[in-house]
Amino acid sequence: MKHSIEVGLSFGLTSGVITTIGLMVGVYSGTHSSVAVIASVLTIAIADAMSDALGIHIAEESENVHSKQEVWVATLTTFFAKFFVSSTFLIPLFLLPLETAVIVNIAWGTVIMVVYNYFVGKKQEQNTWGVIFEHLFIAFLVVLVTYYLGVWVNELVE
Repeated sequence: MKHSIEVGLSFGLTSGVITTIGLMVGVYSGTHSSVAVIASVLTIAIADAMSDALGIHIAEESENVHSKQEVWVATLTTFFAKFFVSSTFLIPLFLLPLETAVIVNIAWGTVIMVVYNYFVGKKQEQNTWGVIFEHLFIAFLVVLVTYYLGVWVNELVE
């Protein structure tokens, strides 16, 4: 059962941060619309959480080594982790001006990634800073690419 929970948490938390921040930054830079950014984060929290949970469900089943209960624990843990993490990014969007909320959310996502990856590095008895920086670098690339993609689409359409 421990494996199933770890799979769901790892995937749900990581995907919840990276996907939500990437989409939020891309939509923000492309539209500068609070409504569009909030709608995109809600979509990630629901539709992408369900999609990721199904993906984990099928991946765990395909290994053919886990019981049905283990598969469902991984599935539900993925859904709830992704849904919860993605939903936390809504709070600044409702309370702060859009640009400030996006910056706060990038910082919040960074905190989640640092804390979680610290524990992953410790568990694997690896250099925790190496694990943290590797994953933050990927997150940084996602933010960079989606920001400029949003800018490009905005320029293309206008």
